[in-house]
Amino acid sequence: MPQAKLTEAENETPPQLRLLYAIGRLDRGITRELQQGLKPLGLSPHQYATLTVLRSRSGLSNAQLARRAYVTPQAMNQVISSLIAEGLITRKPSGTNQRILETRLTPKGRRLTARCDRVAEEIEDRMLDGVPPPQRAELLDAIRACVRRINAGFPGG
Repeated sequence: MPQAKLTEAENETPPQLRLLYAIGRLDRGITRELQQGLKPLGLSPHQYATLTVLRSRSGLSNAQLARRAYVTPQAMNQVISSLIAEGLITRKPSGTNQRILETRLTPKGRRLTARCDRVAEEIEDRMLDGVPPPQRAELLDAIRACVRRINAGFPGG
């Protein structure tokens, strides 16, 4: 997948780069790459995030999905509607509370999520090119610890 070219100003590194700034730039870059990589598969990064959440924890309500995918409940309504229309998820009333609709992946949704995973893996491999596996694991551990310390949490984990 071709990389988007940065302008000269975007490529400049501030003299005293703050970690927060670097992480923010990385987040925007990852989002851009995911948008480009998922577009041929007909999905947005929010849709992919929703599918991956459902793959690991089926039966979630709209509110739970919104929290785990870091979108508003209103935005999640749009994401869910589009995924239902594509036949990637189903919704049915909860066995414990008929007002709550539980959402689950369909077999088609599972297959498409696996294809999207390959896109994400390619982006990660490109981003971490030259970083040995032990350092990749250390980086992931450090990021997880940072996320937990600022209560940005990994639901269920």
